[in-house]
Amino acid sequence: MKKLSIWASAIVIALPVCALGADKSLGQLEYESKCIICHGVTGTGDGWLSSQLKSRTPSLVRLKRNNGGVFPFDSMYEVIDGRKEVLVHGPRQMPVWGAVYRVDSERQYDMKSGQYVADESVTRARILALIEYISRLQE
Repeated sequence: MKKLSIWASAIVIALPVCALGADKSLGQLEYESKCIICHGVTGTGDGWLSSQLKSRTPSLVRLKRNNGGVFPFDSMYEVIDGRKEVLVHGPRQMPVWGAVYRVDSERQYDMKSGQYVADESVTRARILALIEYISRLQE
């Protein structure tokens, strides 16, 4: 039930933003702004920065296949929000985007109060949209 309410929140928050991106979803916009430099346009790990890393950038297109045919939603969420370190890569090389999202959410401007406010639902919606987009990249 908790996941359902999170997805519903994400959809409600993402709909207006998706309209701004015309042909691109919020998840795709998030991917292009945060992930594409290492994971590449198609998610295969061939981004322009990947050659500069000590370890090979993992492909995101085989996550479902490598997890017994089930997309690893919970694990993806924990990696993106920073709760789960990717151990096979040694020390964390991937930015902890969850921290970036939280800082961004604290900069949300509330038109009614005229103040910047923290809104965790915006952070969750952006992460969920990104995960949904990555799930569509699966082979």
